[in-house]
Amino acid sequence: MNDFSKMKEQFSYILNSRRMPHAVLIEGADAKKRREVADFLSKGAVCSGDFRPCEICKNCIKAKANSHPDIYTPKLSGKTNIINVESVRELIKDSSIIPNEADTKVFVLYDVDKCMPEISQNAFLKVLEEPPQSTLFILTAENSKKMLSTILSRVQVFSLDNKNEIDEEVDALAQEVVEGILALSEDKLLFATAKLNNRVLFKEVLKRVCEYLRQGLSYSVGVKNESDIAYSIAKKLTKQRIIGLIELSSKAILKADRNVNMALLCTWLCGEYRRISWQR
Repeated sequence: MNDFSKMKEQFSYILNSRRMPHAVLIEGADAKKRREVADFLSKGAVCSGDFRPCEICKNCIKAKANSHPDIYTPKLSGKTNIINVESVRELIKDSSIIPNEADTKVFVLYDVDKCMPEISQNAFLKVLEEPPQSTLFILTAENSKKMLSTILSRVQVFSLDNKNEIDEEVDALAQEVVEGILALSEDKLLFATAKLNNRVLFKEVLKRVCEYLRQGLSYSVGVKNESDIAYSIAKKLTKQRIIGLIELSSKAILKADRNVNMALLCTWLCGEYRRISWQR
């Protein structure tokens, strides 16, 4: 059984055990599968049959036809097709109204990592903190690490298998940051740190940067390995500078947890990296 089938089976069990959380996030690299799982779950949430989703009750039929009055999807706005703050406020207002035909009112938000800017996520956080009764929020995302950590802490995440792709992105960005630290000019580092404006991604990348720096530190004291990036770190930086960069990265991760402005934090980090790597 593949991950897609396993997730649908898992949701079927949760639906029929009546233990559905108030908010779930379906994460995965395949947009079609994310949407299909979200639609399966929304149909099961409004189903009035003995086994959810039964596929034959009036609620299932309406859900399949995208005409159920208790399944709501916010409209995308503007040229960039985003879920703006006004749409979120409308959603919050509508969530306080009891369902029309089903026992549960369902709100489905597709691709929130791409369509929901940080300001809208912050507005949406309000309803996740105090969810109305008989309401289910279903979110989908290709990569949850591009979302606010405060949102992720209030939803239950179900992942289709895309962990390797996320790890590859984090690793690639971490290598880019390290290469920027080692570069002769500041431009490369500036461009690399500017990509870390998402709080969750920022912390994951810096954790990986610390791993590379520790590998470089080990290399510099004679513990050899086959990592080219560790060799480059040991060759271009003194042990004191490597230790300073590790301490700075750890400090930056703590700063990210304090709800600071991410653009300012990235700018500060770039300057501090250069200060340590260039200091005489």
